[in-house]
Amino acid sequence: MLAICLVLMLILEPMIHCLSAEPEKLFYPHCKEAKDLKDAYAIVSAIAMLLYWLLLTDLTVFSMRFSAFLLVIGRVVSEVGLFLGALIYLIVTFSSAISSLNQKLKDFAGMHLGALSLWEIALGMYPTSHFEAVVKEEFAMIAVSCFVILTAIFLVNLLIAQLNGAYHVIYEDMVGYARLNRAAIIVTTLEQVPEKRWSRFLQAQKFEERLEFGEGDIGLPGGLQVTEPSNVNPTTVDAIRRFGGSTSRAMPWPAEDSLDEGDADKFDRLEKLIVRATKNMGSSGGRKKGGSSSAGASGSGGGSGSGDGGEEGSE
Repeated sequence: MLAICLVLMLILEPMIHCLSAEPEKLFYPHCKEAKDLKDAYAIVSAIAMLLYWLLLTDLTVFSMRFSAFLLVIGRVVSEVGLFLGALIYLIVTFSSAISSLNQKLKDFAGMHLGALSLWEIALGMYPTSHFEAVVKEEFAMIAVSCFVILTAIFLVNLLIAQLNGAYHVIYEDMVGYARLNRAAIIVTTLEQVPEKRWSRFLQAQKFEERLEFGEGDIGLPGGLQVTEPSNVNPTTVDAIRRFGGSTSRAMPWPAEDSLDEGDADKFDRLEKLIVRATKNMGSSGGRKKGGSSSAGASGSGGGSGSGDGGEEGSE
């Protein structure tokens, strides 16, 4: 549609028509030959600008939040369309009925004028001074009042209820819809990428090389490595268990030692004992009685740490 509008703008371009009429004036849009084309050119250019900005909404895929919000708008637009359909139906109904009355209102002198007046009333654009003439016509006033009740009170509140219901239904799945929309745009874009350029891109990513989790810790291939400072996510316990040797199924890895006998578990128990003793010493407050109770608690903690079963029970 945007391409069609651009072609029409080229055909209706005033400067081209003025160039053929007055060759000595370059880029001159004001001439007799282009006078009748300016309105059509302005309308087509306005439509082209709307379509252009509508296409730019595809850039929302770079943000999942904006993309989900845009999809929600697209889903609830159908509810607004139903509201406009019902509003147009009521406008046509009441404008034809009011134009059939024996009344002398200029704003309702015909179905087309009545429909325009009712549309202004529904949008709140109808001049309040014109209501004085409507009040003098009793039957016209009754018809206009019924129209206002049905539109301003019933249809508007019904639209709000429809939008709330549609939003609650879509809200749970809008992030998933946004991801699907992003995937669809990516697939559509990849179809337009030349094969040579795509091959060069894959070679530059080096997906076949294994990634390095840490210094000397080689991991799996097929990913993108992102580095970060070592103090961003400190980890005191190594959750990766490493074994050396062959990976053959005929030579399975050795059975893992119990956590109580491992070096990592010993350091973990020692750290807990130190933390517990520090807390007890701080809670004593320098009092003798409190110091003795702290020592007793510390002793009980040390006793529980001496045995594996006691440590597990205290935890």
